[in-house]
Amino acid sequence: MTYSVAERVAIMETCINTDSIKETREIFGRYFQGKGLAVKRAIQALVKKWRATGSVANARKRRPPSVRMPEVTDDIRRRIMQSPKKSTRKHAAVY
Repeated sequence: MTYSVAERVAIMETCINTDSIKETREIFGRYFQGKGLAVKRAIQALVKKWRATGSVANARKRRPPSVRMPEVTDDIRRRIMQSPKKSTRKHAAVY
């Protein structure tokens, strides 16, 4: 289950205050009624992440943004015009 940052902060605060995963699950279930009980493994992973990084936020993606070069786009457009039944993905697979 995916938790929002506010929910993750609430889980960590409760876990620190109670020092019990069982109590944390119960309090989380009462506080966020629509979510149900937090999973034990999720709480453990969140505590581990917090101890390692000092944050409960998700790590930023390190992937560079993709770049579309005009020459490549024009070439794919030309290929599509020549054989329109072939999928766009197959035309772009050449690159």
